[in-house]
Amino acid sequence: MTTIFIVFVSFGCVFFLAFALCALWFIVKKWECSATAQKQDVVHVDEHVKVRENIVQAPNGMKAVSITVDDDLHADEEQECRKNERIGKN
Repeated sequence: MTTIFIVFVSFGCVFFLAFALCALWFIVKKWECSATAQKQDVVHVDEHVKVRENIVQAPNGMKAVSITVDDDLHADEEQECRKNERIGKN
């Protein structure tokens, strides 16, 4: 009876230590990634310009020119997380 109790307690301790080490490893890995990561704000600007030229002839024979300019501007902001990578020798 006592040998079964000792075996289960020792296996429980081994499993608990394995779980604790695994959790600690993931926490350290996440902290290391966030410490070396660099956040950048990226702004994507998209601009479209449409120019229309209308030539209209009046009844008296003169030509009138009308120019219409449509300016369309879109700005999107994004955040990127990039790791600082070293290339080459230290």
